[in-house]
Amino acid sequence: MNLNDGLYIGVDGCKGGWIACVLDHGELRLERFNSMEALVGHYPEFDSFLIDMAVGLRSGADQLRPDDLARKELGARSSSIFPIPCRQAVYAGREEEKKQANIKALGKSLPKQTINIIPKIRELDEFLTNHPEYKNRILESHPEVDFARLNGAVVLSRKKEYLGFSERAAILKKYLPGESLSGMWEMAKMLICNPDDLLDAACLAVTAALAAGRMCETIPAEPEQDENGLYMKLTIPKRIVGAPANRQKAAVVTGGANGIGKCIAEEFRKQGVKVYVIDKAAGDHYVGDISNKTVLESFAKKVISETGGIDYLVNNALPLMKGIDECSYEEFQYALAVGVTAPFYLSKMFAPYFREGACIINISSSRDRMSQPQTESYTAAKGGIAALTHAMAASFSGKVRVNSISPGWIDTDYTVYKGPDALQQPAGRVGNPMDIANMVMFLCSDKAGFITGENICIDGGMTKLMIYHDDHGWTYTPGK
Repeated sequence: MNLNDGLYIGVDGCKGGWIACVLDHGELRLERFNSMEALVGHYPEFDSFLIDMAVGLRSGADQLRPDDLARKELGARSSSIFPIPCRQAVYAGREEEKKQANIKALGKSLPKQTINIIPKIRELDEFLTNHPEYKNRILESHPEVDFARLNGAVVLSRKKEYLGFSERAAILKKYLPGESLSGMWEMAKMLICNPDDLLDAACLAVTAALAAGRMCETIPAEPEQDENGLYMKLTIPKRIVGAPANRQKAAVVTGGANGIGKCIAEEFRKQGVKVYVIDKAAGDHYVGDISNKTVLESFAKKVISETGGIDYLVNNALPLMKGIDECSYEEFQYALAVGVTAPFYLSKMFAPYFREGACIINISSSRDRMSQPQTESYTAAKGGIAALTHAMAASFSGKVRVNSISPGWIDTDYTVYKGPDALQQPAGRVGNPMDIANMVMFLCSDKAGFITGENICIDGGMTKLMIYHDDHGWTYTPGK
């Protein structure tokens, strides 16, 4: 697709008018027009023109429109495609008359959403009747189907919410090199429309450019014409556009140079996953301190530029452990930056780039529920990330599963302990990194597809063992 080759227009309806995204030989413009006459009068010549509005109207139930096929393609997002009224309903009078006309022609009434867009459908239909030179040149498309094809998978998040908007903007940026879509919220205020109207128009413009390059197809493949000679079809990107095509999965592991993080990274690699490690320790990974915002941004940019998206994020980096007697204000802030802020910010930056089936695993600690003296900085960070887990699970609902693991005593040197160190634990031994890595692999697999927002404690049963003086060989001597 070469955006410099022509003039491509994508149009979405808005309250009181139309929003057009125009790709004019490489230049992107977002504009508002009060009528279809004004829009096409301003751009009478174009190479491709797609609009998110019904083109071609049924007069009877035996005629085929693309709506049911599009709903099947979108699956869980099928409700974004409203029922299209019959031609008789579009030109009927009052609301009840429109409903009765549709029942008579198609055997069903019309929902409120459809009633609300009928004026727009009628305006477009009348324009095409009055200007036959644009008949079957101004074509219908649907942004949600286009986004699904451009992405290689249905986008499940809602575009009116920040996460959904950001995710779709990230998809478009792959096809609009050098264009910034970050200013759409302010642009929407200027054009008196919703930000997602601009997003949809831009998606349609990208699809129009693909159509000009013969990278689109129609559903149905052999469309019917309505009584006015308009083809009833959706023009959408071919499946090859944006398709994963056996894409290698990608994982990010913070603090992955040693210990538990290193073990997790190695297990991912055994499964053929491309692993990106960030750690302060020297090595052949990305070296940097994740308490630094600039470091996080630079690291995330590298990952996305090389992969285009990620499947797994494991927030494992170890916070500083100091107690209330010795921990300074700056040290406490540093512990929280590593243990809570960095996981939050990485999740936020990667939000638009998480692929279908993605998972976030936060490594907390059994200290999120119990403590030893003089461990405040570490314990606060681990308690914070455990709580952050269920908050993000709610925010990423339907898009990314988010879980945390709370390890107990994990010996990273794989020492075999005997005697009290081992026997004090109900499992009869001290843990090792594989105990945690195995759970990470499980939570990232399809077998854990119904688990999200959970915090799983892996501590050999220590937090479940009640301990009293002289119980199980334990004694308490004050002052010792």
